[in-house]
Amino acid sequence: MPKQRISTGIELYYETHGQGDPIVLIPGTAFGGNVWDSSQVPALSQDLQVITFDQRGCGRTSAPEGVYTIEQMACDVAALLDHLGLESAHVLGHSMGGRIGLALALAYPDRVCSLILAASGSGPAIRSGEECIPGLPYRMVNELVEMGFEEYVRDEVCETSTYFTDDYRKQHPDKVRAFFDMVWEQHARWPAFLRLIMARHSWEGTHRLGDISMPTLVMIGDNDTVGSNHVSQGQALINRIPGAEQVILKGQTHGHFWQVPDETNALILDWVERHRGSIHAAA
Repeated sequence: MPKQRISTGIELYYETHGQGDPIVLIPGTAFGGNVWDSSQVPALSQDLQVITFDQRGCGRTSAPEGVYTIEQMACDVAALLDHLGLESAHVLGHSMGGRIGLALALAYPDRVCSLILAASGSGPAIRSGEECIPGLPYRMVNELVEMGFEEYVRDEVCETSTYFTDDYRKQHPDKVRAFFDMVWEQHARWPAFLRLIMARHSWEGTHRLGDISMPTLVMIGDNDTVGSNHVSQGQALINRIPGAEQVILKGQTHGHFWQVPDETNALILDWVERHRGSIHAAA
């Protein structure tokens, strides 16, 4: 699949699969686009044009030095749509990808046909405790220093209920380890990872949620409370985005895309079907 120099100046690796209404899948912090390959692309591409990509700093995309921002990464997505000749698309953002989706929707509302915010938030203003102000939280810095970078990523995936419930990890340790191996293959390396988490914890969009104008779905697992409470963050999105809808996946945490892919994919397909728009090629 191609690697393209886009107008924001980076060499962006992307893939497209299938035909139909386009949907852009924006992965979570430091994940490459390959995280969608086994669980989402085969199912969604039967009805949609599925667009995946490695964010700046991740996988096969270039990792420039300097400051990374959420707005900058939203511009990367807009530039990818330009390259593909797409005037607009449905946009799904997972975790930090949801922040990028929000920034895209605020800066380029005509480019976003509908928006899915999965296990995401809008910035520190809707967080609780010590994480309610911009900047890297003590919890994360402390764990990175104590564990080291790769062990921190492995521990979060394999040893905590961040992505998979305790029962699932006990019953399917091979699948959890395979997921980590897949993630790590295209995961951002240090120092790009540091630049990405700094961007994530510095961005604040809560005060602009009322400006979101396109149909928006907030998707959340009801047990997604480890580290950062995404359940409460999701509720704030629902309360502030005009007309937003919510779907709660029972018994799920941050990784419902991979623990219950059939249920998650069905929700995505139903949402897009209900919000199909006239998506034209860019002039």
